[in-house]
Amino acid sequence: NTFPLTLLGHEGGGVVMEAGKKVRKYKVGDRVMSCKNNGTFADYFIAQEENLHLIPAEMDMDLGCLGEPLACIMYSIFNSGVQLGDTVAVLGLGFAGQIMVQGAKRKGALTVVGIDPLAGKRVLAKNLGADYVFDPKDPDAEQAIRNITGGRGVDVVFEAAGTEDSMNMATRILKKNGILVLYSWVMEPIRLAISRWHDDAIDIRTTCVMHLNTPFERFAWFDRLLSPYWKGLIQVRPLLTATVFLQDIARGFELACQPDAIKILVNPRD
Repeated sequence: NTFPLTLLGHEGGGVVMEAGKKVRKYKVGDRVMSCKNNGTFADYFIAQEENLHLIPAEMDMDLGCLGEPLACIMYSIFNSGVQLGDTVAVLGLGFAGQIMVQGAKRKGALTVVGIDPLAGKRVLAKNLGADYVFDPKDPDAEQAIRNITGGRGVDVVFEAAGTEDSMNMATRILKKNGILVLYSWVMEPIRLAISRWHDDAIDIRTTCVMHLNTPFERFAWFDRLLSPYWKGLIQVRPLLTATVFLQDIARGFELACQPDAIKILVNPRD
């Protein structure tokens, strides 16, 4: 990208106001979520047909406009390999991590461990179902996790923080033959201690639905991925820190930078 950026806004949704003559999938009045960077920080935005998806009738617009990240997180949960009775760790308790805590429980995990340096996010994770929470900076945290698992390590770990320290901690607390679920997007080169990946037969799973080969694969997944939300299986409302209007978006960015902020909604107008 070059600066200044002119198209801001990635996750979003809205109502179709006009449709091109070659559009077949959508019509005026349809509620749609944006699945690409379509410049959604605006009153109106233009998108290609393949970059949208219908918001399920059962979802309100607040959740519908979050459909893309909600689907991505659920795809990670669905493909995590979590089984009945597992002990699961989630590193990074932001929007994705808080949903992973709940999803792991719904898939049958007996014990879920949440790990984040921010106390407010650890408290929220406990409220949403985590059995234990730890500060990764606590020198005793990893030993405590080993004690919880009888010295074996956790069965599955979700890496949702995207830092060098988090990636390496995820490797250390995982059991032999355990599953390392890679969700976060690491944006810069990092150093990884990966000898255990080989020596202990770690199962590495990359879990990003948006990076499947074609939009058609994404379309095939999305409705299934969104159904746990509108069926009430996952709590999303506690993760919505605040709502701001487009004309006050600067305040929204300020709120998003607060330590315990999770997700800020931006509405085009009041």
